[in-house]
Amino acid sequence: MFMILATVAGAIGGLYLLVKLKLPWLRSDLKFLKFVIGLGKDLATCKRKNILPIDVFEKTADKFTTKPMIIYKGVSYSFMEVDKMANKLANVALGLGIKQGDTVAMLMYNEPAFVWTWFGFEKIGVEVAFINFHQRKKTLLHSLSISGAKAIFMNSGIDLYQAIDDIANDLKDIEFYTLEAQNSSIPSRFKSLADDLKAAADQRIPRDKRSSITMKSTNCLIFTSGTTGLPKPAIVTHTKCMIGGFLYTYCHVTPDDILYECLPLYHSAGCLIGIGTSRRNGVTMVLAERFSASKFFEECHRNNVTMIHYVGEMCRYLANSPKGDYDTNHKIRVALGNGLRKDVWTLFQKKFKIEQILEFYGATEMPVGFINIENAVGSVGRVSPLIKRIFRANFVKFDTDMDQPVRDEKGQCITAAPYEPGLLLCSLSEQTPFEGYKNRDEATKRKLIHDVFKKGDVYINSGDLFYHDENHYCYFYDRLGDTYRWKGENVSTTQVANIITELPFIIDTCVYGVLVPGSEGRAGMATINLLESEKKHPTADMISQIEQRCINELESYAIPRFLRFTHMLDITSTFKQIKATLKKEGFDPAVVKEPLYYFNTKKQKYCTLDKEIAMAIEKQEIKL
Repeated sequence: MFMILATVAGAIGGLYLLVKLKLPWLRSDLKFLKFVIGLGKDLATCKRKNILPIDVFEKTADKFTTKPMIIYKGVSYSFMEVDKMANKLANVALGLGIKQGDTVAMLMYNEPAFVWTWFGFEKIGVEVAFINFHQRKKTLLHSLSISGAKAIFMNSGIDLYQAIDDIANDLKDIEFYTLEAQNSSIPSRFKSLADDLKAAADQRIPRDKRSSITMKSTNCLIFTSGTTGLPKPAIVTHTKCMIGGFLYTYCHVTPDDILYECLPLYHSAGCLIGIGTSRRNGVTMVLAERFSASKFFEECHRNNVTMIHYVGEMCRYLANSPKGDYDTNHKIRVALGNGLRKDVWTLFQKKFKIEQILEFYGATEMPVGFINIENAVGSVGRVSPLIKRIFRANFVKFDTDMDQPVRDEKGQCITAAPYEPGLLLCSLSEQTPFEGYKNRDEATKRKLIHDVFKKGDVYINSGDLFYHDENHYCYFYDRLGDTYRWKGENVSTTQVANIITELPFIIDTCVYGVLVPGSEGRAGMATINLLESEKKHPTADMISQIEQRCINELESYAIPRFLRFTHMLDITSTFKQIKATLKKEGFDPAVVKEPLYYFNTKKQKYCTLDKEIAMAIEKQEIKL
């Protein structure tokens, strides 16, 4: 018997060593798969019983009636209060003739009304388009038009009312509503619903008002910048909304947790993860109007926050900020988000003594994502051979100059080697569907790549490059082609180029992102080709016109931080602009012998960029 036990023990020990040496990633895979299986079971139950995210919220509200769901500027709103306000909104909307299957738009700042307005429309099966409150003029008009919204709902903000009033005459068949009482700052075209909301019943809406809605139905539209130059409305189903509330499960979230949310609610991060975590888990959400580095940890301290939600640029601001009284005087145990680079990660975690960082990758329209559950610095998670096989995701070699995947002699894509940048692709299947973009069939088709590993297969193109190490830890490398990320926002190079090129003295404009020391993402740079009849050095009037056009037509984060003027833009044989050399040369006057300018954010002007200015930017003495 002893010999048998010894043999078994030896075999187990040998198997353990074999797994540890040959399959070191298996343990983390099993942890990840345990989470995925739990999520899968929950989603299967919801699908079978047609339990929608709003049903989950109502159950949570019944359980935590008087518990604060939202704390905003020191004022608490309980789960019951949010539910009642959502019921009122739903009843008012029904009275306006809005019904399940319709689409409405919301243009609101981070405020409690955003939450109960969204929930109110969910209760009656209405699809909601979340409009980025930075958008203006052409971009704003495009977003509202393509959403198919029959009405727009707002709540506050003189500048937002003005932005809508500027384009209102070009909006056809759309009604304008505000939740606040009529006052002199609200254009007359807006109908105030304040009295209607006050008088409306706050009882629950019967489920038959959303009876035709399923987990596959569209819950909301979240706009993403893309290669077409204008925002695209990504379709977010009720299933995807449900998934957003699961992410904090990795850190054993409980109703006793308090989440600090300062990311925009019109983004998937703020609404799907932030609001989603609260609605599913009974977590109190401390909602900030906007991110403030100087107030961040003070607000976390004052509200006993235990969880924070970040984007990488936010962490860099905080890590580089002066030492404060609340840097470690807080109860934060976990930070979850994306875009946190290696150089900031360790500094951020050490300075603020945050025990766990959950870095993840996910795109609004992508059916797969990754999460780092092992505190591996800089990684978005472990993507092992097993995970690749289960989720049918892969990283393939990509030619950045030709802007397409590299293929072998058989015409098939080639898997990227360790430390080699590879484009993330995900196989299109029933388990990994791609809903695409509303009213943008061509844009949806462009996200698909055919004949990847065999004839007839179809993969979804993430548009993002990653590299992985020998242990299968995966790291974000770059965003492809016609978008770059700056200040936590995606910027469409085509949109910016089109707006600048409309000026009469410009032939063409090439826009791209360049790396700037001390900043996350890439700063926008525009290389401009002037008309042959014009001077190769721009006049002061030209610079002024470019300034005004960018300031008036673009979101603040989309304004190019650098300008370069050239006599010729390089293009491919198919007339695509070649950006690789321009990106490499950047804004360095020692390399670029053509006129350079930088955007002075304090003066809101383009100023000449020389070696001294470039050095000051490199040293982070001049902020962009």
